[in-house]
Amino acid sequence: MAASPTTLGKLPVVRCRLLQRYEHQPFVSCLAGLYGCQWRRYQRTRATPGDCCCSKLECASFALLIVTFCLTLVFLYFWSEAQNDYNDFDWFNFGNLGFWFPWSVVLLAIAAAFFSYITLLLLLAVCLLSEGQKLYLHWGHKIGVLVSLAFSILATAVLSDLWSKEWTTLLLSFQVTAPYLHVGGVLLMTLLSWPIALHFFHINRKVGRALIMGLYLAVLCALYLVPLGIYSPCLKEEGTLGPAPALIGHRGAPMLAPENTLMSFEKAVEAGGQGLETDVTIRDE
Repeated sequence: MAASPTTLGKLPVVRCRLLQRYEHQPFVSCLAGLYGCQWRRYQRTRATPGDCCCSKLECASFALLIVTFCLTLVFLYFWSEAQNDYNDFDWFNFGNLGFWFPWSVVLLAIAAAFFSYITLLLLLAVCLLSEGQKLYLHWGHKIGVLVSLAFSILATAVLSDLWSKEWTTLLLSFQVTAPYLHVGGVLLMTLLSWPIALHFFHINRKVGRALIMGLYLAVLCALYLVPLGIYSPCLKEEGTLGPAPALIGHRGAPMLAPENTLMSFEKAVEAGGQGLETDVTIRDE
């Protein structure tokens, strides 16, 4: 039986769509495999328009993943800004353990590893949602998320109890890092706009739509209003800053005289230093 012209006209279109779907499947399969170890079942987990992206358990897992991301980011930033007190932390451990080891660097590496792991899982989840896939976080990853969350909470609580002054250092560091953190937050929300818009139009219930859009707009408005309360020495009008010093004597001139001594400072001035830096220790007696 000969095919009609109408049928022949549709064949290239159908073949093109099938080819595009075939070429797209490995990408979705890789996302689902990394996130939930579903290397072959990803086709059966696709959500239809209007359905929820995942079960209640997986929604709770995704919410826990977001909370863990925020807490691991806070601890990583907190400990990286406390680097001037790493020596005190190592001396504290030396007094309790009896041997010297750079535990501060180890703690920083662990915090960075947990943050990178959680960030990767969150990116995979966002990509799966943008592809209309139902989320299924593997139980191994769920244990990893709980371990990362427990580590961040416990480490923050212990360090806050032992070195509560570090929070003052953290607040002061915002004067330098706040502009960069703000730009990063705006870029992140901009990247999330497309997956959130797709998910918004896939939901039939008005309550779900209002919740998603209201939360997104609230965070976005907060980000755009934050600069009104930011004070940073990095934000200066052009022409208000003087010329940068060409040479600063760090602890004097330690290559010419013992550092933090009057002789060292005199040598730094003789060498043409335009500024001096010294370390001062104040003791209460």
